Amino acid sequence: MDKIISTIFLESNHDSREADGFHLFSLKEQANYWVVITRQSLADVLEEQVDLFLKAKGILGEARFDKNANLLILYPVQAIDKVDRDKMLQVEEDLYHFKKSVIYYTESERDNLLPKINGPSMIKNLETLILREDIFKKHKEEFDSNMYESLLYRLAHKIPFIKINVGQANNLESLEEMNKGAISENKLNEILENGFFNISETDFNGMSPEKIMEKIKTALPNEN
Repeated sequence: MDKIISTIFLESNHDSREADGFHLFSLKEQANYWVVITRQSLADVLEEQVDLFLKAKGILGEARFDKNANLLILYPVQAIDKVDRDKMLQVEEDLYHFKKSVIYYTESERDNLLPKINGPSMIKNLETLILREDIFKKHKEEFDSNMYESLLYRLAHKIPFIKINVGQANNLESLEEMNKGAISENKLNEILENGFFNISETDFNGMSPEKIMEKIKTALPNEN
């Protein structure tokens, strides 16, 4: 996946630098800066972002980096059902230091996509595939359970300079919102399961309204 991402950035006229543990791509005339890392787990990404930010800023020496810093996390998984979607959402919604994007993928998705986009211009090949209705249909109807189609649109959704038509962009946003909604629903189900469904009916009936409210507040994540 590093090869695919590097080629996309280089074809988009970004300067490339390799640093200790990350790649740095910059398009200074547009104040466009990207730190790219690969992580098998998302658990420590938020904790390490300060170090990544300071190292990248030191290398670039650009004051504009502060407000134009992007962090792209390549997240390989053994299977799609192994994606930690809750953590991914937490990382992408964190507002500190970087605008963050996560691209998850399996080895088979990557290997199936690469020969489809290899050639004199990887970006043109990507954009040609993106505009094909049969590929977009497969992505929508077999979301995250196809050979490479969903990975193609993950790339298009997370890397803004890959061109995509307006209709498909709107559909991608809808799919993204549906995915986030499913994550939120799973969180609520987990809270209900841990907070109430594992207690007996007798115990529940004996709880006062104040006790029930206290239990709900304890179960809900602290967003402060």
